[in-house]
Amino acid sequence: MNFQVFKFDFNQLIEYFYNLDLLSYVFCENNGILKFIGLFIFGLIGFYLGKIWYSYRFFYKLGIKTPKYRFFYGNNLELTKNNNYSDVLRNWTQTFGKTYGYYEGHFPIMVTSDLEILQEVFVHQSSNFSARKKIFVSRDEDAPDIALFTATRDRWKKMRYIMNPTFSSAKLRELEPLLIKCADRLNKQIENGNKIDINITEFFKRFTMDSIWMCAFGLDLDMQNNPDNEYFKRCEALFKFIGTPNLLSFIGNYLHEFLDPLMEIIENLERFMSRFYDFTRHYPILWFMKHVFELVEIRKRENIKKNDYLQILIDCKSLTTLEVKINLALFMLAGYETTSIALTYACYCLAKYPLEQSKLYDEIKLKCDSENDINSDIIQEMVYLDYFIKEVLRYYPTGTSVISRKCTKATKVKDMNIPEGLVIAVDVLSLHFDTDLWGPVDPNLFHPERHSVKRNPFAFMSFGSGPRNCIGMKFALLELKLALCKILINFEILPLKSLSEDLELFEAFVRRPKNDVVLTIRKRSEN
Repeated sequence: MNFQVFKFDFNQLIEYFYNLDLLSYVFCENNGILKFIGLFIFGLIGFYLGKIWYSYRFFYKLGIKTPKYRFFYGNNLELTKNNNYSDVLRNWTQTFGKTYGYYEGHFPIMVTSDLEILQEVFVHQSSNFSARKKIFVSRDEDAPDIALFTATRDRWKKMRYIMNPTFSSAKLRELEPLLIKCADRLNKQIENGNKIDINITEFFKRFTMDSIWMCAFGLDLDMQNNPDNEYFKRCEALFKFIGTPNLLSFIGNYLHEFLDPLMEIIENLERFMSRFYDFTRHYPILWFMKHVFELVEIRKRENIKKNDYLQILIDCKSLTTLEVKINLALFMLAGYETTSIALTYACYCLAKYPLEQSKLYDEIKLKCDSENDINSDIIQEMVYLDYFIKEVLRYYPTGTSVISRKCTKATKVKDMNIPEGLVIAVDVLSLHFDTDLWGPVDPNLFHPERHSVKRNPFAFMSFGSGPRNCIGMKFALLELKLALCKILINFEILPLKSLSEDLELFEAFVRRPKNDVVLTIRKRSEN
């Protein structure tokens, strides 16, 4: 099926049916069966439109304020107009307060930056909020091929309990040589005896993709030295598909009740049609899943042992083969863009704030005589590097739109009755730029030292919080820090031509620069 951009105007649809004069056609037709079918269809449409109208009373009954919304569209037009979801939430918070509601189509979403509510939802009552907001590519919560990210209740507890040790410090140390190998390749790509302007965004995409395929899948594809690598192109196409409006995202946004049955129909149709046609040639998500599944089958069938994430999952005897496959795919989906974009932000900040670069370089040289000394143990001793990374992620959070919880058991939070199924989203930007939480230095200033002071744990939400925080946080931080240390010990990132310039951002699942970032990098004269 061809999921191209799906443009829709509800008012045009109503006008279209009106011009057809279907009601007159039905009632003037002598065929009784046709009359019955027509009345039945119009009855269903009327019932559904009534359901939509009734849905918009949800927050009114809870006594919660909402921005103005439009019938059928809800607040989606404003949220998607300029791809600036996080900025819209922040503006609404300034208008309606720390807790309010909005509608995605007619699906209610509560938004909060209230610390008391966050503590209840993410920690104290986490068992009552043991799910996340559903995304359009996810399956029904009871489906056998559900991943950790979308699993709920006891199923999530089981998966998380099994997979937590796979991201322990000891396990990450086993993956460290693979990450160092990829970071060394990154340096070789950057290395040039003269001053050069490079597209740092593209470099980091290939570095993180190379790292994930090596650490997760056990495949050394060397994407950094092979610009025409098929795996890289296919995976890039996959993320482009996920971030582009299409039929499934339209249904998820406006007709969410029909998403699960439609996904079931599409899966069964694809399974049947694949006997006659290879859809993986045209649809990157199918190509990706097919290759991931094949890797797992080959490793298990031939009893191949490697020191990678796939092996760790295979060794977890409590996971089914299907759960291994799905969670392996999740590793790519969750870890690729977020890390590459964070590295882009970090290097942009090093170019914009030269003094920060000098401080980091001095710390690295204090701990390491050469780049061969850089490892996870040394990195853990670099306090200012940790401050710097946290400030980058505070100033430029990447995954803000997925930091949410869904109520799985009706409960009460701060005198509010929360029904089962309600999604509570977090206004991350309002938290990250709150003067009371991040002062006394103005939160609008880039200031890594602010992280030397202990803050409220919910003031920093780049990795979520509570039991369902990002399981891959330690891996992502290690990857970020290794890459930055390797770069800074070998290269100097020259200041921006205009230090006052700022990045133009847009959001589609992750918050990223609208355009690739090009920086001037020069090899250091001494190490």
